[in-house]
Amino acid sequence: MAHHALSSHFQAFFRKLNPSPTFVQQASREHQTIAGLIEDRAGPAAVLGPECFLQGSYRQDTAIYTINDVDMVVLCQLWQPGIPGGGPSWNRDAIFSVIASPLLADSRYRDKVNYGPTSMCIKVDLGIKVEILPVVFRSGNYDPASEPFRLYRPETAQWQDGYARMHQAHLSAKNGRSLDNFIPMIKVLKHLRSYGNLQAVSFHLECLLFSLPDWLFFGGPADYIPTVLGHLSDRVAIAWYLAGLHTPCGERNIFTASEWAASEWFGFHSALCKWTALARLAANAADRSAATTFWRLLLGPAFFPEEGSL
Repeated sequence: MAHHALSSHFQAFFRKLNPSPTFVQQASREHQTIAGLIEDRAGPAAVLGPECFLQGSYRQDTAIYTINDVDMVVLCQLWQPGIPGGGPSWNRDAIFSVIASPLLADSRYRDKVNYGPTSMCIKVDLGIKVEILPVVFRSGNYDPASEPFRLYRPETAQWQDGYARMHQAHLSAKNGRSLDNFIPMIKVLKHLRSYGNLQAVSFHLECLLFSLPDWLFFGGPADYIPTVLGHLSDRVAIAWYLAGLHTPCGERNIFTASEWAASEWFGFHSALCKWTALARLAANAADRSAATTFWRLLLGPAFFPEEGSL
């Protein structure tokens, strides 16, 4: 265990990480307005009977600093690979066009909508970015609460299984098993990524931490941060990559050239080693002031307070 828990310091640190209520309120307002336009049964997208729900950092409470994007899934009343005799065929471009149509018809949004033939989603830039992912039912499923759904991946030009609510359920369950420390550790790792100016997708970081044993997250932040970072860095980067890294729902390995390329992972792992060294120095420091200094070096002086500044 760490010599100094520094509980009040970490409370202040997480307060700085968490988005303010203003960002939460704006995100909620934009989500509700856009979902209302898309789901309007008298609107231009009604032909697809769309149903909207949330995924991503805003929905999963893993956002840090600000809520800079809201990820919406739009489930359309279509089936892939299709139903014999089930009516006209819809391709990806036609689906995107219909889902975007109520936004393009609204003066508040028409100049802020952006997507193209290789886009994964429809983006609406409102300061807070709303990313809209049109998906369809998997053939044989008629229950909108059941997953997987089917989504189109431009990089492979194929329809593939996707999950949103099940992914969220897996994260929530792991958070409960890890004494409510799993979600905070996601925020810590995302912060270290951003503070270190590294490129790593938040979803990939969630998958990485999800792959770890629950017991690594036990204890206070001064305990679980060095324990988790150490577990990640003590295994060599190539061993991690060759073993593969699957999503919580198990639908794909993300240690691939098209998702988390080896060169990017090796760079991230190198940073993990440096973070681990600082975290272990902080946890093992017998002197409280020295422990605080090491945590400030790791987490940033603008985020982790000095002694006496709480």
